[in-house]
Amino acid sequence: MSAGRLVNELGSVTRIGRLLEEQGAHRVLIVTDPGLASTGIVDQVASSISARGLTFTLHAEIPANPSTASLEVAAAAARECDADYVVGLGGGSALDAAKAVALVARTPLSAAQLADGASIVAPPLPVAAIPTTAGTGAETNGFAVMESAHHRKVYIGSESTVPSLVILDAQLTLGLPAGITAASGFDAIVHGVESLISRGATTTSRAYACESLRLTTSALATAVADGSDMEARRQMMTGAHLAGLALTLSGLGLVHGIAHSITATTGTPHGRALACIVGPALTFGADAAPARYRDLAGSLGLDASRDDAVDQAVQRVADLAVLVGLPPGLDAAGVSVDMIDTIVRKTLEDPVTRNTPRRPSDEELSTLLHSIARRG
Repeated sequence: MSAGRLVNELGSVTRIGRLLEEQGAHRVLIVTDPGLASTGIVDQVASSISARGLTFTLHAEIPANPSTASLEVAAAAARECDADYVVGLGGGSALDAAKAVALVARTPLSAAQLADGASIVAPPLPVAAIPTTAGTGAETNGFAVMESAHHRKVYIGSESTVPSLVILDAQLTLGLPAGITAASGFDAIVHGVESLISRGATTTSRAYACESLRLTTSALATAVADGSDMEARRQMMTGAHLAGLALTLSGLGLVHGIAHSITATTGTPHGRALACIVGPALTFGADAAPARYRDLAGSLGLDASRDDAVDQAVQRVADLAVLVGLPPGLDAAGVSVDMIDTIVRKTLEDPVTRNTPRRPSDEELSTLLHSIARRG
């Protein structure tokens, strides 16, 4: 992963025009979602770009769960305006879409072909990432999570699509509703958790993950309860970014594998999908990596030497979800029992599941999900 420029300052979004100019941009495609397009955030970005004499085109049609088909539309917009820079503005979906568009716009291959593993044949457009939620960490890596025509999660990207400019401006999160703050923030917490316990965890990823958990677990409840608390917002934005750096090195695991599959099946927001299964899914892998789970306990401020430290760590994570209004149980994510077989299949197909401490069999995963369903 090549390092780009990181600006982590309150109010820094107003400098995007000058920062893009310094990066050599002339014609900018802004990629965002319809909801954000109606806010003053897009106006701030557009005004700053125009003030430096750069031109911009706004593409505000990114859905909550971008499909490979929606990427083709956005890539066509990039070609039509002859963009030489792509700015992703919004939550994880918009940032992921921007990275994918930067790649698809410069190749004759379709998004679906790239998702199926076709070789990248041309350098992508450079990308600037401006997250407006504190959660996904999508600005830290070059990969985009998309939904295929078969409603399963697929990945597009490479190290060449790592954003060359990242702006972390916690002021952009002040207007977020409590529910979105909770769901996106809990995603960041699970990123930190799985970066500590996954098979791919490294010394560096653990360092990022530990600091991210220190920030996010202490700030999320405050940010949800009082959305105007700037310090809590700042901690969440920085913590989510550090968690993104961690997962880029370590990969994720079973909690995300199941949640991806739930979201693809029901449309439930990702953070809520994580919360509904997080306790049992974490417990499933505990015996396979007790030392890493004890590290997790220590990172959560618990006494890692206690006999019940692992159980306490899992419970602490599950309790945080409930504390911020994210209930457990498959019914909370709109999952009915007859969907479980589909979710099992999609979870086992998801690459992140292979990185979990204990890889479940088809039967084990089915049993786990049915047990969660019975708990209500």
